[in-house]
Amino acid sequence: MSVSISAEFSEEELHTLDKITKNLGLMSKDELIREAVRFYIRLMSAETVPKLGTLRAINELFGSSGKSAGGLIEEIREEDEL
Repeated sequence: MSVSISAEFSEEELHTLDKITKNLGLMSKDELIREAVRFYIRLMSAETVPKLGTLRAINELFGSSGKSAGGLIEEIREEDEL
């Protein structure tokens, strides 16, 4: 099954997508975005403990969320309660 989804990106984001695509040796930005979506789906489908470990690692590596690991943990707990 195949689904088409449209997304808007800023010029800076497109530049970053191009750079990452080339660095990873992917064929296109489409391939990179498909892999990113698959990663996110697997992450959100994971049990809480592996999910927390992955979020901590991402947060520590990039720190772009501006949230502490504790804040991320609290968000996950709230989502799991829904």
